[in-house]
Amino acid sequence: MTTEGDSSGRPCSRYPGYTPGVRAIAALIRIGLAAAIAACTSSPGVSAAHRERLAMIRDTAAGMGITSAALIAGIAVSETQLAHCWSEATYACMGPDSPSCGGPVIAGSADGPCAAMQGGLGLFQLDAGTWADTLARYGDAVLTVEGNTAQAVSFVIDQVVRDIPGATGWLAAADWINGVPLAAGDPVMAQWAQLLACRYNGCCAASALCARRAAGYRDHALEVYGELGAAFWRTSDRCAALPPDGVIDQRTACYVAGGDPRSWHGEGAGYGGSRDWAPTGGPNLARWILRLPAAGRYRVEVYAAGGEATASYLVAHGGASGATIDAVAVDQAGAAGFVALGDFEFAARGDEHVELAAAGAPGAPGQKLVFDAIRVTVSDARAMLSR
Repeated sequence: MTTEGDSSGRPCSRYPGYTPGVRAIAALIRIGLAAAIAACTSSPGVSAAHRERLAMIRDTAAGMGITSAALIAGIAVSETQLAHCWSEATYACMGPDSPSCGGPVIAGSADGPCAAMQGGLGLFQLDAGTWADTLARYGDAVLTVEGNTAQAVSFVIDQVVRDIPGATGWLAAADWINGVPLAAGDPVMAQWAQLLACRYNGCCAASALCARRAAGYRDHALEVYGELGAAFWRTSDRCAALPPDGVIDQRTACYVAGGDPRSWHGEGAGYGGSRDWAPTGGPNLARWILRLPAAGRYRVEVYAAGGEATASYLVAHGGASGATIDAVAVDQAGAAGFVALGDFEFAARGDEHVELAAAGAPGAPGQKLVFDAIRVTVSDARAMLSR
């Protein structure tokens, strides 16, 4: 993240319309004019590494509920030209060592000399002051490519909740972002770009500078979208069907994990040898999406072993989202393996789901709440005959 008067931190861009700012000019001076000219005349083709970085952003965002990930990728292009490691952008400061880099992460220099250890870290330039301040706020995972991306998604969703009427929670904010049209002249796209210029970049004034910052976020999103095409970016249908065994495990295509990434914890236990957990009372939630083959009655079970709290699972079924929502309590402290939530009528319209929120768990806050697999199986002949 940057502040007003700062710029993107890259000496050149393969994207049209980029104008170097204060940080970029300083970078040109440090690396030398000849090196800068060589960097700026490199091939504009899509490399395997470039595609891999964008795919990582796409998939990380999708797992957090964002299916319009080109909007998120546009932030990374604006901030670092998709660089995360110092070896990818040696004009920048050498930040702390990153497991993703085998060496230092890229660090911003607009807040002072590199020796001051200030400025943003990594792909999305997350910044809480000094590098130590940033690591204290976001955790060491922010040094990884995936962790940096997840924290950027979380930050943006928080800002949408803050600024957009009706976006009252994580999933509502994600829905709003997913509805932003990828069109330069659209007023909602303009609203998105202005939100980023203000909340992400710190440029909130009605000035030509802030207008340019907003245009940069907009244009870079449109460019990366057009660069690889709609098929590459489409994730809205990644959850296409209920798996043959009826099991939807955490961190798979039909699972969305929301809330602050810092509050998620993984461990090598549970269904398939892995599960997530988060403390009760926190911001975390998960949704298991049900793409059922036919209408009918289905049994829903949850793998709930390993927790300490009573979980309140919400089963949305019977047609349009929210038409019927049943809350079923499960004591995870006493659970072993799969526990049945019950048999429910489903319309198989694609919007039905099971949801669990840490904030909705009864009991004392701070208890371990497990998020693991669910299993959905046919419990009547109608659905069986329709499959």
